[in-house]
Amino acid sequence: MEPRYRTPRDLVEALQNTAAGARAQLWDWVREPVARLLDRLIARHQLRHGRERMVLHTLHALETHLRTRPVREFADMNTAAFRASLLIQVAKLLYNPFGQQAGMGAGPLPLPDSAGYISETVSLPFDRVGPCWYGGDWFAGRETRDGALWVIVADITGHGYYAYLLASALPGVWQRCWKRHPAGAEPAELLADMHDLLESCLPDGIYVECTLARFGSDGDVTVAPAGGSRLLLRRGGSNRLELLKLRGAWLGLSRPTTDEQRTWQLDAGDELLLGTDGVFDHLADLNGGNVADALDDLSRDAEARPLLEQVHERVRRALRAGPQKDDITMVLLRRREPGVDAVSTLPFPGPTARNGAGDVSL
Repeated sequence: MEPRYRTPRDLVEALQNTAAGARAQLWDWVREPVARLLDRLIARHQLRHGRERMVLHTLHALETHLRTRPVREFADMNTAAFRASLLIQVAKLLYNPFGQQAGMGAGPLPLPDSAGYISETVSLPFDRVGPCWYGGDWFAGRETRDGALWVIVADITGHGYYAYLLASALPGVWQRCWKRHPAGAEPAELLADMHDLLESCLPDGIYVECTLARFGSDGDVTVAPAGGSRLLLRRGGSNRLELLKLRGAWLGLSRPTTDEQRTWQLDAGDELLLGTDGVFDHLADLNGGNVADALDDLSRDAEARPLLEQVHERVRRALRAGPQKDDITMVLLRRREPGVDAVSTLPFPGPTARNGAGDVSL
């Protein structure tokens, strides 16, 4: 195919403007070497997922990556160097789960320290490839100068390795949109910006379900959904759980709006847990498929334990009773008591602590 865009800079700029022929040219340049890299991975690890779907997801992830990069990065690059850099990016994508290069094993990086909130996380991806675990869930956080902590929890359509291939682009999307995020903007507006970028990058039928929460230094928490968001709220000194449900449009399907977000007030000691579908589905498995019964069971727990510990223990119980069905991600925020040191905690082992039965050993 005669290239329409003569230089890498022209091609990246065309991709970012969704210009005609840009995607076809990118894929023409890299599809075959990408397929060969995946063939080696599939043969080595006996991956179950369809080859063509994995190639497609990798190509879409690569395009999304290029659409989050400054065009100036490619100004002095020739075509050979550009194609080589793309294959290096693909190799990193295929073999390095979230956080791997930062020495975190598998799973996203921890949330930032916050003066107002203690954060705790559990990440249990679905698929093991070699020594690492991969999944389509992802989370991240940012703290702003006014002391607010922003937390996003995302779940891409599907689970395991083939979902990870697309989810791997989410950190770049988040960072690019955050940089363009004006002071005073609402969480739903940031999600809408992410939707605008992802809408033309995702394969047909693939969407991103997100919960984006802004935890204010005064205890106000504003939550914007993309898809169906479920959160667990427990007030300090109480065992009773509240299930908070929000409904919005999936990223890639329709633009989120501020009408869909909601605000609550957290007092010192209050806990709010953000979880992906895998959390609630596995909780329901212990109670005949009924999430409400699972939450009633948690509320009756006589032991005064942190909320994340209680939920995690029941998820582990579900995994002992049957196979894991989805990626599982939990992010817990607890409003600090006055005078508590600002140290984020990660009390549970990450997915590298799994044993052969798919459980997690404490």
